Amino acid sequence: MTGPGQARLVIYTRRDCSLCVTMEQGVRDIVGDRLPLDMVEIDDDPALCRRFGADVPVLCLGDEVLCKHFLDADRLRAARVAGA
Repeated sequence: MTGPGQARLVIYTRRDCSLCVTMEQGVRDIVGDRLPLDMVEIDDDPALCRRFGADVPVLCLGDEVLCKHFLDADRLRAARVAGA
């Protein structure tokens, strides 16, 4: 589990995004309940819409972008080892 000050996993999503659902399931399959996963919908946040545009889903660990559009399971596993 992450503690205070540790980076969190976040998936930036859009409404009705099938790629977002697929990425969420893949991340949950890898991390289970060992790490919290935040789902952040960008549609109602103009700053996030400008930042990500059509580049969703985006998986981040803290400020680090791990992958866009499709889950990079190897990169997630490597980041978890370094970040956990």
